[in-house]
Amino acid sequence: MYISIGTRSQPKIAAVCSAFSQYPELCFRDGDLLQFMILPEKKRGTAADSAIDSVSKVSCNPLTLDELTTGAKNRAKEAYRLCKEQHGACDYGVGIEGGLFPVDGTETGYLDTSICAIYDGERYAIGGSPLFEYPKAVMKHILAGEEPGFLADFFGPNAKGRAGSIGPLTDGRVLRDEFDRYAVTMALTRIVSGELYAR
Repeated sequence: MYISIGTRSQPKIAAVCSAFSQYPELCFRDGDLLQFMILPEKKRGTAADSAIDSVSKVSCNPLTLDELTTGAKNRAKEAYRLCKEQHGACDYGVGIEGGLFPVDGTETGYLDTSICAIYDGERYAIGGSPLFEYPKAVMKHILAGEEPGFLADFFGPNAKGRAGSIGPLTDGRVLRDEFDRYAVTMALTRIVSGELYAR
């Protein structure tokens, strides 16, 4: 079984591997060898010199649920395509896109989440992570175009690593890979419980 991951972010890669490992009955059908393929270095998304990520095809700092979903789907489809091109086969392409979307009644007007898309060559399964709100001082930077992961003054030097921004906000109780794992697990529901969705 080939599972192709549409990112080079280590927390996101860990999230995908962890979520799929919860379902050995899915991953090891008919004695298959489970193989993960990571997005090649040359296909890495560009955030430093462009407002649009080259893999997700959406803003490097998504601010709508539609943009988050589109970005995750684009990542999943590109991961699937690259795996088929390289190995001649792919079972699932997986994309995760993190960002914000407007929510009435919140203090800042936005909540943060991650959306996961899993693509099997024909259909997408979509899932999401829990929601949380940034402090107002952080939102000013985000709305000005800065990515939360680069706000070291607020979140420390590991904001692009395993801790992410959610690590400091939860006082270390939830880390970025765990946060994203929920999105992958929720997307997997359509795949592992297909008989319920078919009713």
